[in-house]
Amino acid sequence: MYMSKVHVWVGINNADDETFEKYFELDYDDPDMDIDDPLYKVCQFCLDINEKWYDEDCIGVYKEDSTLDVRIALEELSVSQETLLEIQDICIKKGLEEVNAMFYYMDSEIDVVDKNKLYNGLSYIGEFDTNL
Repeated sequence: MYMSKVHVWVGINNADDETFEKYFELDYDDPDMDIDDPLYKVCQFCLDINEKWYDEDCIGVYKEDSTLDVRIALEELSVSQETLLEIQDICIKKGLEEVNAMFYYMDSEIDVVDKNKLYNGLSYIGEFDTNL
């Protein structure tokens, strides 16, 4: 059976909501413009994962004004209990016990090359099997 993959980023982002969400903003200004057109504005998330576009149906974005236990934020993920515990352990080892933001993207095709950089202020946790 084929398992889908989910990439997970977690951390603290102190930007206002508009700035946080702009990171993911796709360019719909000209519906006739091809994404290969040099004038097409590639979003920062796309640049960070070396893509020109992403499927908005495959992303989940979560941000709170104040921090909360990482376990609560991770409840947004559709993964097995075993995988959830694995993700929690990685977060805790990275010092991410209290967080206010997370995003995840379901795509087994992308390759997150720089696993140590911050993506919209958040740490890359890894790629995991998902139930979806």
